[in-house]
Amino acid sequence: MTAVTPKPTTLDPRWRVLYLAAVAVGVFFLRKPWMSAVLVGAECVLWLLVGLGARRLVRQITKLWGFALFILVSFALTSEDPETDRWVALHLFGWELPFKLNVTGAVLGGMMVLRVLAVVLASQIARAGDSRAVAAGLDKLAVPKIIAVSIDAVLALLGGEGGRGRGRGDGSGGGRGRNHQEGEPQEGFWASVKRLARGDVAPIVDRIERQIARAEAHAREQGVGERGRAFVHDVGVIAGLSLTMLGIKALKVLPSIPFAPGHKLVLLTPLYIVASVLSYSRFGATLTGLTMGTVAFLMGDGRYGIFEILKHVTPGLLCDLLVPLVLAGGRRRGPVVFSILGGVIGAGRFATIFVVTLTVQPPAIAFAMLIPGLTIHTTFGVLSGYVSYHLVHAVERLRVRPDGAPPLPEPHDSTLDRRPS
Repeated sequence: MTAVTPKPTTLDPRWRVLYLAAVAVGVFFLRKPWMSAVLVGAECVLWLLVGLGARRLVRQITKLWGFALFILVSFALTSEDPETDRWVALHLFGWELPFKLNVTGAVLGGMMVLRVLAVVLASQIARAGDSRAVAAGLDKLAVPKIIAVSIDAVLALLGGEGGRGRGRGDGSGGGRGRNHQEGEPQEGFWASVKRLARGDVAPIVDRIERQIARAEAHAREQGVGERGRAFVHDVGVIAGLSLTMLGIKALKVLPSIPFAPGHKLVLLTPLYIVASVLSYSRFGATLTGLTMGTVAFLMGDGRYGIFEILKHVTPGLLCDLLVPLVLAGGRRRGPVVFSILGGVIGAGRFATIFVVTLTVQPPAIAFAMLIPGLTIHTTFGVLSGYVSYHLVHAVERLRVRPDGAPPLPEPHDSTLDRRPS
Protein backbone atom coordinates (compact mmCIF):
# COMPACT_ATOMS: atom_id res chain seq x y z
CA MET A 1 0.00 0.00 0.00
CA THR A 2 1.33 3.42 -0.94
CA ALA A 3 1.93 5.71 2.01
CA VAL A 4 -0.18 8.83 2.17
CA THR A 5 1.89 12.00 1.81
CA PRO A 6 0.52 15.11 3.51
CA LYS A 7 -0.25 17.82 0.99
CA PRO A 8 1.81 21.02 1.10
CA THR A 9 -0.05 23.98 2.52
CA THR A 10 0.31 27.74 2.51
CA LEU A 11 -1.20 28.10 5.98
CA ASP A 12 0.67 30.66 8.05
CA PRO A 13 2.88 28.60 10.42
CA ARG A 14 1.91 30.85 13.32
CA TRP A 15 -1.58 29.34 13.21
CA ARG A 16 -0.06 25.88 13.61
CA VAL A 17 1.81 26.91 16.73
CA LEU A 18 -1.26 28.64 18.15
CA TYR A 19 -3.40 25.58 17.41
CA LEU A 20 -0.97 23.34 19.26
CA ALA A 21 -0.80 25.72 22.22
CA ALA A 22 -4.60 26.01 22.33
CA VAL A 23 -5.03 22.24 22.50
CA ALA A 24 -2.23 21.77 25.03
CA VAL A 25 -3.74 24.35 27.38
CA GLY A 26 -7.46 24.09 26.60
CA VAL A 27 -7.69 20.32 27.05
CA PHE A 28 -7.34 20.70 30.81
CA PHE A 29 -10.46 22.85 30.98
CA LEU A 30 -12.65 20.00 29.71
CA ARG A 31 -14.32 18.58 32.81
CA LYS A 32 -16.54 15.88 31.29
CA PRO A 33 -15.35 12.61 29.69
CA TRP A 34 -17.56 13.14 26.65
CA MET A 35 -15.94 16.53 26.03
CA SER A 36 -12.48 14.98 25.89
CA ALA A 37 -13.81 12.17 23.69
CA VAL A 38 -15.33 14.66 21.26
CA LEU A 39 -12.05 16.57 21.05
CA VAL A 40 -10.06 13.40 20.35
CA GLY A 41 -12.63 12.32 17.75
CA ALA A 42 -12.41 15.72 16.05
CA GLU A 43 -8.64 15.47 15.98
CA CYS A 44 -8.81 12.00 14.44
CA VAL A 45 -10.95 13.44 11.65
CA LEU A 46 -8.57 16.38 11.26
CA TRP A 47 -5.64 13.94 11.22
CA LEU A 48 -7.14 12.17 8.20
CA LEU A 49 -8.10 15.44 6.49
CA VAL A 50 -4.52 16.73 6.57
CA GLY A 51 -3.34 13.47 5.01
CA LEU A 52 -1.47 11.77 7.83
CA GLY A 53 -3.15 8.44 7.17
CA ALA A 54 -5.21 5.94 9.16
CA ARG A 55 -2.37 3.48 9.72
CA ARG A 56 -0.16 6.16 11.22
CA LEU A 57 -3.05 7.27 13.43
CA VAL A 58 -3.48 3.76 14.82
CA ARG A 59 0.25 3.47 15.41
CA GLN A 60 0.37 6.80 17.24
CA ILE A 61 -2.53 5.86 19.51
CA THR A 62 -1.14 2.43 20.36
CA LYS A 63 2.14 3.98 21.48
CA LEU A 64 0.29 5.21 24.55
CA TRP A 65 -1.03 1.86 25.72
CA GLY A 66 1.50 1.54 28.57
CA PHE A 67 0.79 5.00 29.93
CA ALA A 68 -2.96 4.50 29.52
CA LEU A 69 -2.88 1.18 31.38
CA PHE A 70 -0.85 2.72 34.20
CA ILE A 71 -3.35 5.56 34.69
CA LEU A 72 -6.43 3.34 34.39
CA VAL A 73 -5.13 0.83 36.95
CA SER A 74 -4.19 3.63 39.36
CA PHE A 75 -7.69 5.09 39.25
CA ALA A 76 -9.58 1.80 39.13
CA LEU A 77 -7.98 0.30 42.23
CA THR A 78 -8.19 3.32 44.55
CA SER A 79 -10.87 5.53 45.98
CA GLU A 80 -11.50 8.88 44.32
CA ASP A 81 -14.50 10.21 46.25
CA PRO A 82 -16.47 8.05 48.74
CA GLU A 83 -19.67 9.80 47.72
CA THR A 84 -19.33 8.90 44.04
CA ASP A 85 -17.20 5.74 44.04
CA ARG A 86 -18.92 2.63 42.71
CA TRP A 87 -17.11 -0.60 43.52
CA VAL A 88 -17.79 -3.89 41.74
CA ALA A 89 -16.41 -7.33 42.51
CA LEU A 90 -14.28 -9.12 39.90
CA HIS A 91 -14.52 -12.83 39.15
CA LEU A 92 -12.10 -15.12 37.35
CA PHE A 93 -13.16 -18.70 36.48
CA GLY A 94 -15.84 -18.54 39.16
CA TRP A 95 -13.49 -17.24 41.88
CA GLU A 96 -13.91 -13.77 43.32
CA LEU A 97 -10.67 -11.78 43.21
CA PRO A 98 -9.40 -10.26 46.49
CA PHE A 99 -9.83 -6.71 45.20
CA LYS A 100 -12.65 -4.67 43.68
CA LEU A 101 -12.83 -2.29 40.76
CA ASN A 102 -13.82 1.35 41.17
CA VAL A 103 -15.88 2.01 38.05
CA THR A 104 -16.12 5.74 38.76
CA GLY A 105 -12.35 5.96 39.14
CA ALA A 106 -11.78 4.01 35.94
CA VAL A 107 -14.00 6.42 34.00
CA LEU A 108 -12.10 9.38 35.41
CA GLY A 109 -8.80 7.76 34.52
CA GLY A 110 -10.04 7.23 30.98
CA MET A 111 -10.84 10.93 30.73
CA MET A 112 -7.31 11.79 31.82
CA VAL A 113 -5.87 9.48 29.17
CA LEU A 114 -8.01 11.19 26.54
CA ARG A 115 -6.57 14.55 27.58
CA VAL A 116 -3.01 13.38 27.00
CA LEU A 117 -3.98 11.70 23.71
CA ALA A 118 -5.49 14.96 22.46
CA VAL A 119 -2.20 16.79 22.97
CA VAL A 120 -0.19 13.99 21.35
CA LEU A 121 -2.38 14.03 18.21
CA ALA A 122 -2.21 17.83 18.02
CA SER A 123 1.59 17.58 18.09
CA GLN A 124 1.51 15.69 14.79
CA ILE A 125 -1.31 17.60 13.12
CA ALA A 126 0.50 20.91 13.70
CA ARG A 127 3.38 19.89 11.44
CA ALA A 128 1.45 17.98 8.75
CA GLY A 129 2.73 18.80 5.26
CA ASP A 130 5.65 20.92 6.48
CA SER A 131 8.15 19.52 8.95
CA ARG A 132 9.56 23.01 9.57
CA ALA A 133 6.25 24.78 10.02
CA VAL A 134 6.41 24.90 13.81
CA ALA A 135 9.97 26.26 13.77
CA ALA A 136 8.95 28.93 11.26
CA GLY A 137 5.91 29.77 13.33
CA LEU A 138 8.01 30.14 16.46
CA ASP A 139 10.27 32.58 14.63
CA LYS A 140 7.30 34.66 13.48
CA LEU A 141 5.92 34.63 17.01
CA ALA A 142 9.08 36.33 18.30
CA VAL A 143 10.59 33.21 19.86
CA PRO A 144 14.31 33.92 20.50
CA LYS A 145 16.23 33.67 17.27
CA ILE A 146 18.77 31.18 18.60
CA ILE A 147 15.97 28.70 19.39
CA ALA A 148 14.22 29.09 16.04
CA VAL A 149 17.50 28.82 14.08
CA SER A 150 18.68 25.81 16.08
CA ILE A 151 15.40 23.94 15.57
CA ASP A 152 15.49 24.76 11.85
CA ALA A 153 19.09 23.54 11.60
CA VAL A 154 18.27 20.20 13.24
CA LEU A 155 15.20 19.65 11.07
CA ALA A 156 17.10 20.62 7.92
CA LEU A 157 20.12 18.42 8.62
CA LEU A 158 17.95 15.46 9.62
CA GLY A 159 16.01 15.80 6.37
CA GLY A 160 19.17 16.23 4.31
CA GLU A 161 20.53 12.77 5.10
CA GLY A 162 18.27 9.78 5.20
CA GLY A 163 14.94 11.61 5.42
CA ARG A 164 13.66 10.88 8.90
CA GLY A 165 17.06 10.47 10.46
CA ARG A 166 16.15 7.50 12.64
CA GLY A 167 18.42 4.78 11.37
CA ARG A 168 21.84 6.04 12.41
CA GLY A 169 23.60 6.53 15.64
CA ASP A 170 24.63 10.06 14.74
CA GLY A 171 21.23 11.32 13.86
CA SER A 172 21.93 11.73 10.18
CA GLY A 173 19.64 9.05 8.81
CA GLY A 174 20.43 6.28 6.41
CA GLY A 175 21.07 2.61 7.01
CA ARG A 176 22.48 0.87 10.01
CA GLY A 177 26.07 -0.20 10.50
CA ARG A 178 27.68 1.97 7.83
CA ASN A 179 28.82 5.56 7.86
CA HIS A 180 27.44 7.19 4.71
CA GLN A 181 29.49 10.31 5.14
CA GLU A 182 32.83 8.55 5.28
CA GLY A 183 32.06 5.18 3.68
CA GLU A 184 33.47 3.23 6.64
CA PRO A 185 31.87 0.51 8.78
CA GLN A 186 30.26 1.83 11.94
CA GLU A 187 31.28 0.33 15.26
CA GLY A 188 28.70 -1.88 16.95
CA PHE A 189 27.01 -0.84 20.17
CA TRP A 190 28.69 -3.33 22.49
CA ALA A 191 32.07 -2.62 20.94
CA SER A 192 31.41 1.02 21.75
CA VAL A 193 30.54 0.08 25.34
CA LYS A 194 33.87 -1.73 25.72
CA ARG A 195 35.67 1.29 24.29
CA LEU A 196 33.91 3.59 26.77
CA ALA A 197 34.82 1.23 29.62
CA ARG A 198 38.47 1.92 28.75
CA GLY A 199 37.82 5.67 28.89
CA ASP A 200 38.15 6.04 25.10
CA VAL A 201 35.57 8.62 24.00
CA ALA A 202 37.25 9.54 20.71
CA PRO A 203 34.34 8.31 18.50
CA ILE A 204 31.84 10.41 20.47
CA VAL A 205 34.09 13.48 20.30
CA ASP A 206 34.58 13.03 16.54
CA ARG A 207 30.82 12.74 16.06
CA ILE A 208 30.17 15.84 18.17
CA GLU A 209 32.77 17.83 16.24
CA ARG A 210 31.34 16.73 12.89
CA GLN A 211 27.77 17.60 13.84
CA ILE A 212 28.74 20.99 15.27
CA ALA A 213 30.60 21.82 12.04
CA ARG A 214 27.56 20.82 9.95
CA ALA A 215 25.23 22.92 12.08
CA GLU A 216 27.52 25.96 11.98
CA ALA A 217 27.76 25.70 8.19
CA HIS A 218 23.97 25.55 7.92
CA ALA A 219 23.58 28.57 10.19
CA ARG A 220 25.92 30.61 8.01
CA GLU A 221 24.00 29.55 4.90
CA GLN A 222 20.83 30.91 6.53
CA GLY A 223 22.41 34.34 6.79
CA VAL A 224 22.87 34.60 10.56
CA GLY A 225 26.62 35.15 10.36
CA GLU A 226 26.14 38.87 10.92
CA ARG A 227 25.04 38.11 14.46
CA GLY A 228 28.61 37.21 15.31
CA ARG A 229 30.85 34.22 15.74
CA ALA A 230 29.51 33.52 19.22
CA PHE A 231 25.94 33.22 17.92
CA VAL A 232 26.93 30.89 15.07
CA HIS A 233 29.05 28.81 17.42
CA ASP A 234 26.23 28.41 19.94
CA VAL A 235 23.81 27.39 17.18
CA GLY A 236 26.39 24.82 16.12
CA VAL A 237 26.75 23.47 19.67
CA ILE A 238 23.01 23.39 20.34
CA ALA A 239 21.99 21.89 17.00
CA GLY A 240 25.04 19.62 16.70
CA LEU A 241 24.56 18.07 20.13
CA SER A 242 20.82 17.78 19.49
CA LEU A 243 21.55 15.78 16.35
CA THR A 244 23.91 13.54 18.29
CA MET A 245 21.30 13.03 21.04
CA LEU A 246 18.59 12.21 18.51
CA GLY A 247 20.83 9.54 17.01
CA ILE A 248 21.50 7.98 20.41
CA LYS A 249 17.83 8.19 21.34
CA ALA A 250 16.90 6.33 18.13
CA LEU A 251 19.15 3.36 18.94
CA LYS A 252 17.34 0.21 20.08
CA VAL A 253 19.84 -0.63 22.80
CA LEU A 254 17.83 -2.82 25.18
CA PRO A 255 14.73 -4.03 23.29
CA SER A 256 11.97 -5.82 25.18
CA ILE A 257 13.46 -5.04 28.60
CA PRO A 258 10.78 -2.88 30.26
CA PHE A 259 12.51 -2.74 33.66
CA ALA A 260 15.38 -0.56 32.43
CA PRO A 261 13.90 2.75 31.24
CA GLY A 262 16.38 5.60 31.02
CA HIS A 263 19.41 3.44 30.17
CA LYS A 264 20.40 5.85 27.40
CA LEU A 265 21.12 8.46 30.07
CA VAL A 266 24.59 6.90 30.27
CA LEU A 267 25.31 8.55 26.91
CA LEU A 268 22.81 11.43 26.88
CA THR A 269 23.71 13.01 30.24
CA PRO A 270 27.36 13.68 29.29
CA LEU A 271 26.16 15.52 26.18
CA TYR A 272 24.11 17.96 28.27
CA ILE A 273 27.22 18.64 30.33
CA VAL A 274 29.25 19.19 27.16
CA ALA A 275 26.62 21.67 25.92
CA SER A 276 27.02 23.67 29.10
CA VAL A 277 30.81 23.57 28.80
CA LEU A 278 31.12 24.52 25.13
CA SER A 279 28.45 27.20 24.68
CA TYR A 280 28.86 30.91 25.18
CA SER A 281 25.27 31.14 26.36
CA ARG A 282 24.65 30.87 30.10
CA PHE A 283 21.85 28.42 29.28
CA GLY A 284 23.43 26.43 26.45
CA ALA A 285 22.44 23.03 27.86
CA THR A 286 18.87 24.19 28.52
CA LEU A 287 18.57 25.42 24.93
CA THR A 288 20.03 22.12 23.72
CA GLY A 289 17.41 20.18 25.68
CA LEU A 290 14.66 22.47 24.41
CA THR A 291 15.78 22.05 20.80
CA MET A 292 16.28 18.30 21.02
CA GLY A 293 12.99 17.77 22.86
CA THR A 294 11.04 19.98 20.46
CA VAL A 295 12.38 18.22 17.38
CA ALA A 296 11.83 14.78 18.94
CA PHE A 297 8.20 15.58 19.70
CA LEU A 298 7.65 17.16 16.28
CA MET A 299 8.91 13.91 14.74
CA GLY A 300 6.33 11.98 16.74
CA ASP A 301 8.90 10.44 19.06
CA GLY A 302 8.01 9.69 22.66
CA ARG A 303 4.72 8.89 24.35
CA TYR A 304 3.63 12.18 25.84
CA GLY A 305 3.63 14.67 22.96
CA ILE A 306 4.53 18.18 24.03
CA PHE A 307 5.25 16.93 27.55
CA GLU A 308 8.29 15.10 26.16
CA ILE A 309 10.07 18.45 25.92
CA LEU A 310 10.18 18.76 29.71
CA LYS A 311 12.16 15.52 29.93
CA HIS A 312 14.94 17.13 27.90
CA VAL A 313 14.81 20.68 29.20
CA THR A 314 15.12 19.65 32.86
CA PRO A 315 18.53 17.91 32.54
CA GLY A 316 19.82 20.89 30.56
CA LEU A 317 18.65 23.37 33.16
CA LEU A 318 20.26 21.35 35.95
CA CYS A 319 23.53 21.25 33.99
CA ASP A 320 23.51 25.02 33.45
CA LEU A 321 22.94 25.54 37.16
CA LEU A 322 25.43 22.98 38.48
CA VAL A 323 28.24 22.56 35.92
CA PRO A 324 29.62 26.12 36.35
CA LEU A 325 29.84 25.45 40.10
CA VAL A 326 31.52 22.08 39.60
CA LEU A 327 34.10 23.44 37.13
CA ALA A 328 34.55 26.91 38.63
CA GLY A 329 38.10 28.22 38.45
CA GLY A 330 39.14 25.67 35.87
CA ARG A 331 39.06 22.80 38.37
CA ARG A 332 39.36 19.29 36.96
CA ARG A 333 36.94 17.09 38.84
CA GLY A 334 37.23 13.33 39.11
CA PRO A 335 34.75 10.59 38.13
CA VAL A 336 33.12 10.54 41.57
CA VAL A 337 32.03 14.19 41.33
CA PHE A 338 30.69 13.65 37.81
CA SER A 339 28.83 10.56 39.00
CA ILE A 340 27.12 12.55 41.75
CA LEU A 341 26.26 15.23 39.19
CA GLY A 342 24.90 12.56 36.83
CA GLY A 343 22.74 11.08 39.58
CA VAL A 344 21.18 14.47 40.33
CA ILE A 345 20.51 15.04 36.63
CA GLY A 346 18.98 11.58 36.22
CA ALA A 347 16.68 12.13 39.20
CA GLY A 348 15.70 15.55 37.87
CA ARG A 349 14.85 14.12 34.46
CA PHE A 350 12.61 11.47 35.95
CA ALA A 351 10.93 14.13 38.09
CA THR A 352 9.29 15.41 34.91
CA ILE A 353 7.31 12.17 34.78
CA PHE A 354 5.85 13.17 38.13
CA VAL A 355 4.82 16.45 36.51
CA VAL A 356 3.06 14.62 33.67
CA THR A 357 1.38 12.36 36.23
CA LEU A 358 0.24 15.38 38.23
CA THR A 359 -1.51 16.80 35.16
CA VAL A 360 -3.88 13.84 35.21
CA GLN A 361 -4.47 14.15 38.97
CA PRO A 362 -3.82 10.49 39.92
CA PRO A 363 -4.38 8.86 43.32
CA ALA A 364 -1.46 8.58 45.76
CA ILE A 365 -0.71 4.98 44.81
CA ALA A 366 0.41 6.12 41.36
CA PHE A 367 3.43 7.89 42.85
CA ALA A 368 4.46 4.77 44.77
CA MET A 369 4.42 2.90 41.46
CA LEU A 370 6.91 5.44 40.05
CA ILE A 371 9.57 4.87 42.73
CA PRO A 372 11.32 1.99 40.88
CA GLY A 373 11.63 4.20 37.80
CA LEU A 374 13.18 6.99 39.87
CA THR A 375 15.73 4.54 41.27
CA ILE A 376 16.66 3.25 37.81
CA HIS A 377 17.01 6.73 36.28
CA THR A 378 19.20 7.89 39.14
CA THR A 379 21.37 4.76 38.85
CA PHE A 380 21.97 5.26 35.14
CA GLY A 381 22.69 8.93 35.82
CA VAL A 382 25.38 7.91 38.30
CA LEU A 383 26.86 5.48 35.77
CA SER A 384 27.07 8.30 33.21
CA GLY A 385 29.61 10.08 35.41
CA TYR A 386 32.48 7.94 34.12
CA VAL A 387 31.69 8.92 30.52
CA SER A 388 31.20 12.58 31.49
CA TYR A 389 34.58 12.69 33.21
CA HIS A 390 36.45 11.56 30.09
CA LEU A 391 34.25 13.44 27.62
CA VAL A 392 34.51 16.86 29.32
CA HIS A 393 38.30 16.74 29.21
CA ALA A 394 38.33 15.39 25.65
CA VAL A 395 36.20 18.21 24.20
CA GLU A 396 38.44 20.98 25.54
CA ARG A 397 40.11 21.17 22.15
CA LEU A 398 36.79 22.13 20.60
CA ARG A 399 37.07 25.50 22.33
CA VAL A 400 39.81 26.37 19.83
CA ARG A 401 38.11 27.10 16.52
CA PRO A 402 39.53 25.47 13.36
CA ASP A 403 39.45 28.83 11.51
CA GLY A 404 42.24 30.20 13.69
CA ALA A 405 39.96 32.41 15.78
CA PRO A 406 40.81 32.96 19.48
CA PRO A 407 39.93 30.16 21.92
CA LEU A 408 36.50 30.23 23.48
CA PRO A 409 36.37 31.57 27.04
CA GLU A 410 35.90 29.27 30.00
CA PRO A 411 32.18 28.44 30.30
CA HIS A 412 30.10 31.23 31.76
CA ASP A 413 33.02 33.35 33.02
CA SER A 414 33.25 37.14 32.96
CA THR A 415 34.56 37.26 29.38
CA LEU A 416 31.08 36.42 28.15
CA ASP A 417 30.31 40.11 28.28
CA ARG A 418 32.91 40.63 25.55
CA ARG A 419 31.68 38.17 22.94
CA PRO A 420 33.73 38.10 19.74
CA SER A 421 32.12 39.25 16.55
